[in-house]
Amino acid sequence: MLSNPPVGRPQTGEILAPMRASSLDIISSSGSIRCGTNLKVPSYAHLEDNVWHGIDADFCRVLAQAIVGDREKIEMVHVASDKIIEALNGNKIDVMLSGAAYSAQMETSRQVLGVGPLYFDNQQIMVRGNGSEDLATYKNRKICIPADNDFLRDFDEYNSQHNFGISLLTFKNYTQALDAFLLKRCDLITANSLMLQGIKQNHPKLEVNLLPMTIATHPMYALVRYDNTDLYLAVKWVFNAMFLAEQYGIKGSNLGFYATNDNPELRNLFGDDPEMWRGLHIQPDWLRKTIDALGNYDDIYERNIGMESDYLIPRKAGKLLREGGSVVPLPFM
Repeated sequence: MLSNPPVGRPQTGEILAPMRASSLDIISSSGSIRCGTNLKVPSYAHLEDNVWHGIDADFCRVLAQAIVGDREKIEMVHVASDKIIEALNGNKIDVMLSGAAYSAQMETSRQVLGVGPLYFDNQQIMVRGNGSEDLATYKNRKICIPADNDFLRDFDEYNSQHNFGISLLTFKNYTQALDAFLLKRCDLITANSLMLQGIKQNHPKLEVNLLPMTIATHPMYALVRYDNTDLYLAVKWVFNAMFLAEQYGIKGSNLGFYATNDNPELRNLFGDDPEMWRGLHIQPDWLRKTIDALGNYDDIYERNIGMESDYLIPRKAGKLLREGGSVVPLPFM
């Protein structure tokens, strides 16, 4: 699931960017990690009583515990989806979390690297008021769509396939599409489920209805700067370890048993052989502390956006392979 970063010599005539400091060095010197997210989506990250909540906040805490050694040394930075490359290459953030589109073009053009899907979200439609759930009734009505993600392509195909005749009103990013929807420039809006449910949270007096149909399923990627191989590897193996912990069934409640297990892979995961993690510039005891405080990957998912949350989004493709999903954790040794 989590692939290796591209390697190879520059092609003839290729202009190389000047060497820049590794984000791991910047994180180490600053003592905190800066995680990009869309702060207009409360389920991604929101500040409440001076504490960050949301799935991106918890994912950022995982990285902070692993790299910095303190899970609360996080900075959540708002980044619009069309500004991700600029934010990463301009050193405004270290890693981009939810809300990030990813494509082969972004990788082959040496702009950013995707560190495997964090989870999967469903593209849905929200309508103003208590509108009909039959899209055929919206013929010639306008739908607001961000054009910097897969939302436009997927809805356009869905609209054409079913001959709904809905007019597309496109915008550079989700923020602009949302503003237009709130200003009543369109009757419908499409984006990922968590984004749309955030509209209800941020505007509780607004009468809207989230339609049940799924237009497409989109993976949410963690992204890092293209030339940041050290950070890429650190993020890759940190999240892989979180999936491995889930696969082993390791939770805070049984941590003591697993932490003293004779299984050599578990001993390495828990940092009993610190050289493995130190080779990745990661704190050897990070996983033990993370599971004790936050749980394994499944705990974080279910608490923030799954069956223990208000969002009730099933993991589906994001489950482990043995549970019917697509996630196959890599062996640690």
